Amino acid sequence: MARAKLTVEMELPKSPLDELKAAVLFSGDYWWMFYACLAGFCLANSRTILKDANLKQPGKARINFFHGCVLMVLANFGGSTLAAIMVGKPVPFVTNEALVPVCLVVWTVAWLEDAGFLPKIINRFLGETSMGAVISSITYEIMRCHVAMACSAMAQATLPTLLAVPSASRVAIVGPLVAGTLGGCGGGFMPLNKGLDPLKEGTNWRIGSAVLNSLWLFASMQYPHTKAALGLSAEWARFGAVCIYVVPPLLHMLTGFMPLGKNPLVTGPKAKTS
Repeated sequence: MARAKLTVEMELPKSPLDELKAAVLFSGDYWWMFYACLAGFCLANSRTILKDANLKQPGKARINFFHGCVLMVLANFGGSTLAAIMVGKPVPFVTNEALVPVCLVVWTVAWLEDAGFLPKIINRFLGETSMGAVISSITYEIMRCHVAMACSAMAQATLPTLLAVPSASRVAIVGPLVAGTLGGCGGGFMPLNKGLDPLKEGTNWRIGSAVLNSLWLFASMQYPHTKAALGLSAEWARFGAVCIYVVPPLLHMLTGFMPLGKNPLVTGPKAKTS
């Protein structure tokens, strides 16, 4: 009777880059990063809503709490909502039931801070310290990228057989590019009376980076010829997409370089005083 060979498979330790990739893609033990980035994303939008309201009514009563609830849902989930409507799918904030509760909890805390019912610890940390700005930018950009990736993938999975000239083997082009841009531009221009205003000032960081990232997702994950030429796995292509959003704001903070426009969550390096 032959003896069975005992084989032991050893799992090699992950490199720091693999750990970073897992963290920003919310995989493995880093599932909690989804909630951390979602909270950071919602906090950034809540600060924008409160800032706009305070600029319009300095010294007067702050924005109505329930008005802010509606604005928060539009500002946080407008892009994915428009992308879903465009391709005929349920909107994400009703299919992922973590989104609206986290959004409203964050808004409640931010509103109570702004109204003076809570000490303004979070707002001062995010708005007045470099570390706070870095955390705010990173969490916002990671979540924004995940929304863009989900919208682009949703369009690519839905549209090929619904095109005017349908074919199961055909790759949709316009739909995924538009969906990825809407998902990544930060609110999908919603509400429209506020969302379109940044375009008046020229190149807008969030819209420009959303277009660039949408092209990257299409080339690295969807179009067969460019996908084969790049030869990246889905994980590494998604990691590259996250880098497109996360890295430029950090370079802006360090060097002042901003080729795609100003990022509202960060400021450039402070000028040295003599």
